[in-house]
Amino acid sequence: MLSFKQAFIQRAFLTGLIGIVSVLGDKGLQNGKSEIVRAISDNLTHAIVGGITWTLVLVLSKQSLTENLRRIITCFFMSSLIDVDHFITAQSWDINDATHINHRPFLHCTTIPVLIWIIMYLIYKLFNIPILITYSWMILASFISHHLRDGNRRGLWFWPFGSTQPIPYYLYLSLCMVFPYFIYWIMNWQLTKHTEELLLII
Repeated sequence: MLSFKQAFIQRAFLTGLIGIVSVLGDKGLQNGKSEIVRAISDNLTHAIVGGITWTLVLVLSKQSLTENLRRIITCFFMSSLIDVDHFITAQSWDINDATHINHRPFLHCTTIPVLIWIIMYLIYKLFNIPILITYSWMILASFISHHLRDGNRRGLWFWPFGSTQPIPYYLYLSLCMVFPYFIYWIMNWQLTKHTEELLLII
């Protein structure tokens, strides 16, 4: 069990690391000398931020990182694989085609992970499958951390309503760093509510 000071330092480090990785990734995207270098830099940043986001959620929840390593890795790859929709939309594996499509690809629609989260939550409520809460938040963490980074350039796309204005740079960084705390607070509320419901049944 970590002391309060150690826990605070760990949380502060991971929170700051999300911001640092995002800034470095943005620099790589801006200064990359070729399309492939910029794409790899951007995608790797998405992956790392997604992985750190879930790591921080676990730390806040006081869960073992070693026991949940597979879930951290899952979020890492999920945040990265979202960009495969560029190639699907372009109908080409050429990086230049994938990065020069004339509209946003479907996995960059923020409505999708929100709907997935709602559906999984309803299934959990109907069939009492608590693990779906964790999986639904992992999906949301991976997608939204990705979308927030892209949102600095293009805004968030909420089909069928349209897109927001591009998110100001320092606001986007702040949202990325605060997002894991939001997930933790809502997950904790859901867990508390689920426990209360079980006690009422008993």
